Formats: sequence, structure tokens, C-alpha cells
Amino acid sequence: MANLRGVLAGTPAVHAACLLRDELVRHGVEGDVHDGYGLALVSVWADLVVWTDGMVYRWWTGRLSPRTRRRLYAVYGLDNPAAVARVVALRYAELRESHPRSGLIAETLRSRPYGRQGALAGLLRTAVETTGCDERVRVPSVPLPLDALHGQ
Repeated sequence: MANLRGVLAGTPAVHAACLLRDELVRHGVEGDVHDGYGLALVSVWADLVVWTDGMVYRWWTGRLSPRTRRRLYAVYGLDNPAAVARVVALRYAELRESHPRSGLIAETLRSRPYGRQGALAGLLRTAVETTGCDERVRVPSVPLPLDALHGQ
């Protein structure tokens, strides 16, 4: 995951994604940047991932074509990340109403705020403490090697 802010890092796609993420923060919207295979993604909310190849930003508008029933995507150039962030923030607000956080996640975030680093592990630990299902959910304290994850 790319965690650089406001600097040219890696590929043009990563740089464009970081610029958009920084603009989204100005609108009170957090996003995570992920990169690979020549693309960079800004993960914002359920059904809202903005991706870029370093030439344009794209995301699903939430609508389907009436004729083909295929997803319709918004496509914006990289020349104005601030304008793109405003449109993405509007879509985010729309999705927040239709995809609210689950009760457990909302309560956990209110009672135990975790930083960006380790947020998932902290959330899972709290879920385990709340439900008492520690025999089914294990959160490793350190990342597992890839061969352990793939059973090799």
C-alpha cells in the first residue's frame, strides 16, 4: 500500500491516486491507496473505488445502462484532482446512506479509535473481545509469510 503524501512516488498512477486521496481528505473523506500492475486504486467506501492508470480517474457511478444493463463509469482527466474529489465526495455521501457501517463496526470505531496503521487488526481484536469467538478468529501479531498464507 502506498502511504506517501504529496510527493511523486513510484508510477504516475500512484502519484495521481495520492493527489486524489489528499484532495478527498480536504472534503472529510478518507481513502487508502493501493498499487500494482500499472494501476493505482483509491479505496473509499463499499462500491466506491477510484482507479487510475496515470491518465484518467474512473469509478462506478452506481447506475446501469438502461439498454445493456452494464455498469456506467465516471471518467475524469488528471488535470483537476480537486474537482474529481468533489464529485467522488458526493458519491461517497450517497453511498453512506445506502451502505451504512454495521452496528459492531460503528460501535468499535466510536469506543476504540485506531490509527490507519493496524486498523483492521484492532477492529478484529475488538470483535473477538465483543463476541467471545476467539477460537474461530485469530489475528496474528506480525504478518504471516506468504507461503504460510498459501499453505505451502
